[in-house]
Amino acid sequence: MIRLSQELEAAQTAASGRLATAATWLVLILAATSLPTASQQGLEPYRLIDSPTAGLIDKGRFAADMRLFPNGGVTGQLSAGVLRRLSIGISFGGTNIIGDDAIDWYPRVEPSIRYRVIEESSALPAATLGYETQGYGARHGERYQVKSKGVFVAFSKNYASSFGQFGVHGGLNLSGEDSDDSDLSGWAGIDKSINEELILLGEYDFALNDNEDESLGSGKGFLNAGAYWSAVPNISIGILLKNILGNGDGDKGPDPDMSREVSVRYTEEF
Repeated sequence: MIRLSQELEAAQTAASGRLATAATWLVLILAATSLPTASQQGLEPYRLIDSPTAGLIDKGRFAADMRLFPNGGVTGQLSAGVLRRLSIGISFGGTNIIGDDAIDWYPRVEPSIRYRVIEESSALPAATLGYETQGYGARHGERYQVKSKGVFVAFSKNYASSFGQFGVHGGLNLSGEDSDDSDLSGWAGIDKSINEELILLGEYDFALNDNEDESLGSGKGFLNAGAYWSAVPNISIGILLKNILGNGDGDKGPDPDMSREVSVRYTEEF
């Protein structure tokens, strides 16, 4: 009887230990998957590749972006957070800037403005209204190869866990370029941090405003992907793959093949 009682007591102790271990792991898992959202931690990507997110430049900070694209093209963008919910920016560039041909400058400096309408919460994504006239690529007539977003609304929901930050983004826009195809369009995308230095990005621009007979697009939309590496604080270098689906008709516009581009981002306080 004494031996049986000892065995029962040992079994109960082991079961209690296993239960405590399981409870501990459950608490750790719940804590890891219930961390504050990335926007609450100040980790707000304000752009995927070509498409904006609902993120803003923090008040009192500025961001400088430089994009290198085919045909010696360079686009520079400068953005600043002027209020907690408001950021503004300008951009300018051209093609043949790198090379020995005559530089073809963009016709004007392009403005941008964003205002955060809804802050992100555990239940709702962040929502930002914006306006930007900077498109991407070479100019063709009165438009860019990839149209500017024009008036847009962007939505972002970010999550953070022990596996890194993960963001889901989307938006709707009405571009003012090329009025013969002025349909409402939109985009969707994701960003995923691999570690504290590396972020992967992907987006799909539906390009519904660039699929008519006279448009440059061929109806496939623009699928883009890329990665940003933060080699040092405040500076990140991006390798971008643009137009993976080969959207476009080379007979009436730019080369529809996929392009490889380089982006450099620098952020700092005023």
